[in-house]
Amino acid sequence: MESSGTMADIEIFVLLVVLALVVGLVARRLNFPYTLALVVTGLVLGWLPVLTNLHLDPNVVLFVFLPALLFEGAWNIDIQALKADWLAILLLAVPGLALSLGVVAVVAHFGAGLPWLVALLLGAIVSPTDPIAVLSLLRQLGMPDRLCAIIEGESLFNDGVGAAAFELVYSLLLLSLGLSSSLSGLSTPLITLDALWLLGGGLILGVLLGFIVTYLVRQVTDPLIETTVTFSVAYGAYILATLLGTSGLLAVVGAGLVLGSYGRRIGISRDALRVTDNVWMFVAFLANSLLFILVGVQIGSSHSILDALPAILWGVLGVIAGRALMVYTLLPAHDLLVRWAGKRADTKPTRAFSPLPVPRVWRPLILLSGLRGALSLALVLSLSTATPQRDILTLIVYGVVLVTLVGQGIGLRIVLPHWPRAESVPAPSQAGAIGDVET
Repeated sequence: MESSGTMADIEIFVLLVVLALVVGLVARRLNFPYTLALVVTGLVLGWLPVLTNLHLDPNVVLFVFLPALLFEGAWNIDIQALKADWLAILLLAVPGLALSLGVVAVVAHFGAGLPWLVALLLGAIVSPTDPIAVLSLLRQLGMPDRLCAIIEGESLFNDGVGAAAFELVYSLLLLSLGLSSSLSGLSTPLITLDALWLLGGGLILGVLLGFIVTYLVRQVTDPLIETTVTFSVAYGAYILATLLGTSGLLAVVGAGLVLGSYGRRIGISRDALRVTDNVWMFVAFLANSLLFILVGVQIGSSHSILDALPAILWGVLGVIAGRALMVYTLLPAHDLLVRWAGKRADTKPTRAFSPLPVPRVWRPLILLSGLRGALSLALVLSLSTATPQRDILTLIVYGVVLVTLVGQGIGLRIVLPHWPRAESVPAPSQAGAIGDVET
């Protein structure tokens, strides 16, 4: 016999799925972004005293939702588009995230008065982006596939890098308070190696796992078993990387990229691909629907968010300033490198660099695509009660997520239909002389 608590959880799950379906139908009829409609619905549910026991569990987000969403994104991403713009994606996801983290920390320290390590922790929490709402809107309005690939590729990698940066800063903060021994007793070189393993080991591990599974699955021709293998890899990569002390999210991305490109070609049968694609499409839809409603509920149920309005405004300012700085410094630097490489190759595109600069007209859209979402909430909710200024950190993150998801999301919905699409810029595969491209 099932307990009443389990039955209540199942009833709430079914209710949320039905609610997501209704919201999706209404949003489609009104031509409104589905994910933003879910967030607004969640805000109303959180504000009303109807589902008082419903909350966003950080463990569920980190161990259930995110591995599935990241694997699905890596599985379905156009690997050729990713390779074509790997430099832009790398710059935004790694040094860009570090730049954003630093700007948020500076603004939070001098503006909101947070201690340096706490301010750095806030920067690590709110730096990863969650552009699901933006991507659906971009595709709905027919924006270029290359722009979508850059935004999606950045998010795939900066989630893992951001989570690793969070773990590193959080360990340093706890160590400074004498609450953690994970880094105590280690020399500076060992701490550096530990940080490098945390930031890069997960991706290496995931790629290796993807290649191994690709060769093993070639021996199987049952679509159901092959689909089950992809699920096992998605969650197995996360668990294995976590046990080995590196980024589980980057491990999922690495495994998904290999299976979705190399494994799709030589390892997984054609019949299994049709089944697997459909199953992962449904999983992503269901996970995103539940996740965006829960994000809205979590923020809407925090009735004290207005009490921290000045600190929230500083947090939002830091996030926007950091995003603007990374977009308007790193993308121009990327374009200079591309043009320099093109001249070195006698104006012929090289395999080492993206064959085209990123059109200038896309920079404001990439800036506005830096929405924050479920990962930021999960990270801040996972903080222990002993964390200094945990309550104010939580409220700042709530405010940042709300402003970026709803404010920037609706703003993009208004401006995008009138935005020039840079359709005169050819696709990377059609590029001619790099120096001749009009940006």
